[in-house]
Amino acid sequence: MTVSTRSAPRFAGQQPPHVRRRSRLRTLLVALVLVALGVLGGWVLLGSSLLGVSGVAVEGTSRVPPGQVLDVAAIKSGTPLARLDTAAVAARVAALPAVRTVDVRRSWPRAVSIVVRERVPAAVRVHGTGFVLVDRSGVAFAEVARRPKDLPLVTAPIGAGAPALRSGLDVLGSVPASVRGQVRTVFAASTEDVRLSLTKGRTVLWGTTERGARKGAVLAVLLSRKATVYDVSAPDAPTTRK
Repeated sequence: MTVSTRSAPRFAGQQPPHVRRRSRLRTLLVALVLVALGVLGGWVLLGSSLLGVSGVAVEGTSRVPPGQVLDVAAIKSGTPLARLDTAAVAARVAALPAVRTVDVRRSWPRAVSIVVRERVPAAVRVHGTGFVLVDRSGVAFAEVARRPKDLPLVTAPIGAGAPALRSGLDVLGSVPASVRGQVRTVFAASTEDVRLSLTKGRTVLWGTTERGARKGAVLAVLLSRKATVYDVSAPDAPTTRK
């Protein structure tokens, strides 16, 4: 016996009207429920305080008081977490001088964490009647009344400008760790003439920032000799003077 499949659409179209109406009604109801759920979900996420900020945690600070970070972040309690502009919060916190980088993270369902990485002092500069801490890139970020004993003083003539100061900090970064604790002052007369004052009245003529790693290695060896002046400006032909 042969059964024709062409009759299936015809039979389907012969469903009673009330059955077809019921099917369309079910479809409409399902669509309405889905729309309502979407609207409700959007309201919960974006328009209500059900998933609003209830707590903000600050991590990674030692110099900057956490309360200052919270004040600058200016995150209002109850702000829907999904609507929180984390980039704007990060920009406000990053404006604090001692902050190097900041990461603002949502912590569902109702918390925010602000992870701060502070600037690390590399040296100090004279500032008025006191001093100011500067990091490796030369950014001044905190005033102190007294010079910390473990940080060298970096100086440059006013006329030499910021480039000379950065050169001095670059040189300081090239000094081996075994020698860095002996550095008391970094003087950058210009970008071409950087000098170090060490403990025991010793002076290092460093020159430019070029070949910094080589100069640092040579200096570490030269310091085994008793002298008052160590010249590593030409690291392939270093000299010492008593």
